[in-house]
Amino acid sequence: MGLVDKIKQDVKRSGQNKSKFIYFREGQKIRVRFLTDMDDGMEVTFHDSFEAGINVPCQEIFGKNCPYCDDDSLRTRSQYIWSVWNYEIKEVQLFMFPVNNCSPIPALMAMYENYGTLTDRDYVISVSGKGTSKTYSVVPMDKVKFRNEKAKAYSEKSILKMLDKAFPCDATDDDDEDEDEAPKKRAPKSTGKKNTRKPEPEDDDDEDDYDNEDWGNEEEEDDVVDYSEMSAKELYNLCKEREIKVASKKPAKYYINQLEEWDAAQEDWGEEEEDEDEWEDD
Repeated sequence: MGLVDKIKQDVKRSGQNKSKFIYFREGQKIRVRFLTDMDDGMEVTFHDSFEAGINVPCQEIFGKNCPYCDDDSLRTRSQYIWSVWNYEIKEVQLFMFPVNNCSPIPALMAMYENYGTLTDRDYVISVSGKGTSKTYSVVPMDKVKFRNEKAKAYSEKSILKMLDKAFPCDATDDDDEDEDEAPKKRAPKSTGKKNTRKPEPEDDDDEDDYDNEDWGNEEEEDDVVDYSEMSAKELYNLCKEREIKVASKKPAKYYINQLEEWDAAQEDWGEEEEDEDEWEDD
């Protein structure tokens, strides 16, 4: 297995697809409302081994052949799943735990038998300790109607889909390893339209674009010119002739403004020269 494939595998195991599952950190308290009752929960068989780094659902629940069922080195145990509303993040999540001394399920079962249901009140669940010394505390709140009508329990189909994403079976990834090493290039999408666009010529100087299109260096009259009767091409060439710096391929109005500013500057310059001549005559 190459480095990239190993990283991909570790990413899958990192929990990025486990956001729909509720997890407790040491010392954390989370207030929840069960959206499915105790007897409406879902049992899922898991195969796990801490040494081998395996913790996956039995693939038979997805309608697949399970490569772990005959592996005697793996532990097989049941996980139980309910949909809950997490008040902390304001989202429906999956509450999944096994039944053991480090699980909140025994306490929840006792409260279910006491109240007859889990869905008529909120529960504050907290955790303390780590590893095998971890313990959960379950505190029931007062009975009150749950008014969040948008919070709905996940269907069994949705839960299976989330389980498959959150706990991928590594054994099924080996078949696709060769395909991953040689990624296929995607063909460009066809729009169904014929490309009639001509390739644009490479220009060494953007200011000479018009010259490349045979605009030519047409001679312009030195006398008074009516710019409004000239084309943009003619106006551009006139600007070039008068050494006015302008951009290429602009509308005629752009060149007219540049030329009129140039004319005004020439008139101002002429008036200044006349004033200097009068000053010298005096």
